[in-house]
Amino acid sequence: MMNRTWLQVVTMLVVSCLLVVGCKSESKGPIGPNENQETTTLKVIYHDSELFYKQYGDWFTTLNNHIQFEVISDADIYMDMGDKTKEEVYAEFILEEQPDILILGPHQFKNQINDGILTELDSLSTRDNYNLDGFVPGLVDQFRELGGGGLYGLTPSLSSKAIFYNKDLFKKNDIELPSDGMSWYDIIDLARRFPTEGDKQTRVYGYSGGELYEAPMDLVTLIDKMSQAEGLSIVNTDKMQVTIDTDAWKKVIQTAIKADQSGAIFNSMDELFTSGTNEEFYDSQQFLMGRSAMHIGSVTSLVLMDYYKNDLNDDVPFEIGIAAGPVDPLDPTSTYVTPGDIFAINIASVHQDAAWEFIKYVCGEDYARASSESNELLLGQQLILSRLGFMKDYEGISLEPFYQLRSKLLRRSDDWYKLPDQFFNDFATILSRELELVEKGQKNIDKAIATVRSEAQAVLDQAVKK
Repeated sequence: MMNRTWLQVVTMLVVSCLLVVGCKSESKGPIGPNENQETTTLKVIYHDSELFYKQYGDWFTTLNNHIQFEVISDADIYMDMGDKTKEEVYAEFILEEQPDILILGPHQFKNQINDGILTELDSLSTRDNYNLDGFVPGLVDQFRELGGGGLYGLTPSLSSKAIFYNKDLFKKNDIELPSDGMSWYDIIDLARRFPTEGDKQTRVYGYSGGELYEAPMDLVTLIDKMSQAEGLSIVNTDKMQVTIDTDAWKKVIQTAIKADQSGAIFNSMDELFTSGTNEEFYDSQQFLMGRSAMHIGSVTSLVLMDYYKNDLNDDVPFEIGIAAGPVDPLDPTSTYVTPGDIFAINIASVHQDAAWEFIKYVCGEDYARASSESNELLLGQQLILSRLGFMKDYEGISLEPFYQLRSKLLRRSDDWYKLPDQFFNDFATILSRELELVEKGQKNIDKAIATVRSEAQAVLDQAVKK
């Protein structure tokens, strides 16, 4: 048998999910087909026409055969940018194509609101008595905040993280189980209570990296995840100043260094899996094989673990628990989420009502009900439904922890679009070098952070000049 890398294994799973969903086009919705109505064609911009129909279009047009779609791909719009910014290129693309419906990511959504090209949806939802109360707590409020008080878009899905843990390891070591609303500091405190002795096959870790297919876990990655949970930004993009020399950043870095030095955190860079057999890949996954007490993941972790369990002939030797989190210690009732596709209406569209009918459906309860019955495509994209009460469990494991906390949107991603891509690589290189000096006792943390801030600022200043 040919060897497969971990990425190939995951890719096969996601592809199989797409195929499964593609075969299920049973639709449920509030509006029945009307043969006497004139056909309306809605122009939609999306990155993949086939995926659009599988995930949204087929179900809707089955019920509403008087509404059809023309799907325009945005996959190649940034191929030849010249001297223009991504925002300028996208704005020109929208002006040229004049779509009725825009399907956006969070950053694009915010830009389109600011540019004034989206239709405000409150009047439409009021007119039709459209239920906005069934969404995940906080999500609609966050969209309104982006819109300066107005609602300009909705999403049927979102990506949320939770704390996965190995109940058996906690019981064996007489350590209390993780609880809902834990911060990264709480997680690391728990992780450090586990013993660290033993060889590669017998020792356990208190914590190992997130999704099984994510980037390798190292100290810089741990710091990034911790800072993300607190909404910390590397750069104040209004002033273009590096902001890593704050007390909050120092606490994150200190905690991460101590965790790494304790041996309680599995640093996968030490044993990085790049290729091999399925069995060798599985053996490299500490949480999967019962050698790690906790990891942070999305619903896709459950899908992958179920897939691997079948491939290993049910040899996944522990009981899984899930807790809500991680949270910002200053805001323990909320957690950061990433919206799935955000649906909005072009203010210039001449088919406003038809576009609204489509958005009402894909962001409504009937679509949520149908999606929950064939949810492989959502799960394969790390997504859960944004409507409450439909995705309740996966193979008997409750999904309540993913819905328990109030949702808030991670705003620091807006900063990333204002910074050169190379800056992040340079920043990570500088930070990694300075962290190594601190861990070796060759530099104290204050001087290391000052160096990171100074050198990163110089790199940023040079990049901005270009």
